[in-house]
Amino acid sequence: MSIYLSVCLVLFILLRCGFWFFAPPNPDEAYYWLWGQHLDFSYYDHPPLLAWLQGWITTSFGKSLLTLRSLNLFTSGIFFYTYYSILKYLYGDRAKHYIWWVVLAVLASPLYSIMLSLAWHDHLAIALSLVGAYLCIHFFDEYLANGKGASWRLYGSAIALSLAHITKYNSLLMTLSLLVAIATHSQLRKLFRDIRLWICMGIGAICFLPVIYWNYSNDFLSFRFYANRSVDSGTLIMRLLEPLGFIGISLLMLSPFVAWLLWRGFKGKLAHQETIYRHVAFWTFAVPTVVLMVISLVSTALYYWNIHAYLLLFPLLPLAIESRFHFSGRSIQIFYGAQVAGLLFTTLFVWNSCIFPVSALFSQDSDRDGKMLFGWKEVTAEVQKIANTLPEKPLIITSDYRSAAALAYGMHNPDVTAISKRISQFTIWNLKNAAKQQGKNAILISDLWYPLTDEAIAHFEQVQPVSKVAIARFGVYLKTYEIAIGKNYQP
Repeated sequence: MSIYLSVCLVLFILLRCGFWFFAPPNPDEAYYWLWGQHLDFSYYDHPPLLAWLQGWITTSFGKSLLTLRSLNLFTSGIFFYTYYSILKYLYGDRAKHYIWWVVLAVLASPLYSIMLSLAWHDHLAIALSLVGAYLCIHFFDEYLANGKGASWRLYGSAIALSLAHITKYNSLLMTLSLLVAIATHSQLRKLFRDIRLWICMGIGAICFLPVIYWNYSNDFLSFRFYANRSVDSGTLIMRLLEPLGFIGISLLMLSPFVAWLLWRGFKGKLAHQETIYRHVAFWTFAVPTVVLMVISLVSTALYYWNIHAYLLLFPLLPLAIESRFHFSGRSIQIFYGAQVAGLLFTTLFVWNSCIFPVSALFSQDSDRDGKMLFGWKEVTAEVQKIANTLPEKPLIITSDYRSAAALAYGMHNPDVTAISKRISQFTIWNLKNAAKQQGKNAILISDLWYPLTDEAIAHFEQVQPVSKVAIARFGVYLKTYEIAIGKNYQP
């Protein structure tokens, strides 16, 4: 690896460590951490595996930024080791050279830079899906060669994919893609008559039982949430343009530079001609992309839902490389461009997460989510100060699920909740805790973007404003939180 690429790799690692150790919890990171303090069979927004692991990590090692994001370090290791295994499978000893190009391409992609950094479900889901896909491909090649294949690889793939299913629902698209790859190959179609494949499906069904049970017990809220999410009929022209918007933002977040290299790699010629890798890689890209484009015609399809689509394309990137481990002229320019663009994006991401949102220099109304990262130490101190003046322990209630999660993490108080028009996991917890909350006084936290609604105020006999907390970073004003006391809460 050249000195230039070595410097890029070191910079990416330093930026990643800077985020992991110094960025305050993203509100959704805090939200998922909070699920781990309320263990259940599943949750409103996502399946339960990440919450179970976060709960175990916090119980075992305490609460800190290190423990919050420790799982990211573990899954990143699995993720890149699996890529090395795939590269060694495809290219033999050249893998030790190619792995660094693949690592740098992944880190230069804004999509993967974000999702491998944040303690969200995605980093765990894609690591498990990649392991499952690799074992599956290896099994396919053996099956085509000798008509059998090592059963342990097929069952290992099923277990890894099943764990991905109970991490995030879009992981099901990887499994669907692998089934389509089987169905579209004349020799692999025989697997549908192989009892082992049906055992794998049974493994998947058993692993998914906690999600089924939770939804059955909660009026299928999670399934209904995704089935009805942001459905908007709109005008016909607007709906027809939605897939183009989905493709555009997906290309931008993958990185146009990286996308070009992946396309060139996919068109290249594998020396290992007996592998079915390219066939599987095509379908694992095509199936989720087409499914999400169709969804975008009638509902919301977010670019990061398609994160599984590109996983098997990265190991083909070395096919855009000439022999003796050197890029072609155009490829080296594009690869270097990807590194520059990726470092600029990652630097901005880390700055916005650790220092303050750059957009705050230009507008007070922009980047609401970015500004929500900051100020929770000040809000926590003020809320605790007010709570100490009250005769009884009050409820702590905010006006949005994200602020409730951030405050719960800051106070290390899993009983903080939210009253909001938006249904969230807090809505379910509030219904279950209604009897315990009845008649209590509460400290209410809100802001200009998520004010207390009339419906929220109506739950109290009286609401009295008591304090405001202005948040600024390095002299840059971000936002103001308003704190009130609500008396006699009626759920």
